[in-house]
Amino acid sequence: MDDIHSESYVKRLFAEMAGTYGLVNLLSSLGFAWWWRRRAVHSLEGSAESALDLMTGGAECLGHLKRRFGSTTRVDLIDWCPVMCERARATVDRHPHRACEVVHANALRVPRPDDCYDVVTSTFGLKTLARNELPLLAREIRRVLKPGGRFSLLEFSMPPNRVLRFFFRFYVKSYVPLLGALLLGNPDNYRLLWRYTSEFGNCDALVPIFREEGLEVECRHHFFGCATQLVGRLPPDPSET
Repeated sequence: MDDIHSESYVKRLFAEMAGTYGLVNLLSSLGFAWWWRRRAVHSLEGSAESALDLMTGGAECLGHLKRRFGSTTRVDLIDWCPVMCERARATVDRHPHRACEVVHANALRVPRPDDCYDVVTSTFGLKTLARNELPLLAREIRRVLKPGGRFSLLEFSMPPNRVLRFFFRFYVKSYVPLLGALLLGNPDNYRLLWRYTSEFGNCDALVPIFREEGLEVECRHHFFGCATQLVGRLPPDPSET
């Protein structure tokens, strides 16, 4: 059986879905994906001169980041799937956004020095990480954040209510693949989104992992738990306060 969390598997999956993934994501969530991304970015307090968007996909967060922090904010967009990086570059060119760079890299090994970002975001990529990779993600976010820097991570999640979870299961397992097929995508690829989501659960389990790395963090639930968000910060350096 394939390891659905392996780098080669995830790269191949999202390379195949790249042409339809953004539209399917938007339509299947009835627009909530756009709104939740916006809320995830706007929950970051203060200003920012530099931002990092991990597992950026088609750079769907870029517009939200630029509107929230200003057009001159430097934004690095990282994804390990080359086809997704191409779509992210197309997003950058289409608007066009200044001070942006699309970087083909693993989110667990960001090719940047320590303490270089004011904010870090990631939306709908957490579920593709294996359990043993989540501490590595927390450690990497801590490494690249400046003292006092903030982060916001968003993911589709299993709602706790049994009735809602039944309908959510049908929706993600049956309707989303059908929508993918209608848009000329492979429905089998989109059926995997259910497996990723059901195995991930929600962001609550990540709270102690991030706290173990010295990050201040809380979990927020959206639309009765159909999406959850980790929001927090790296505490300021006491010597600088």
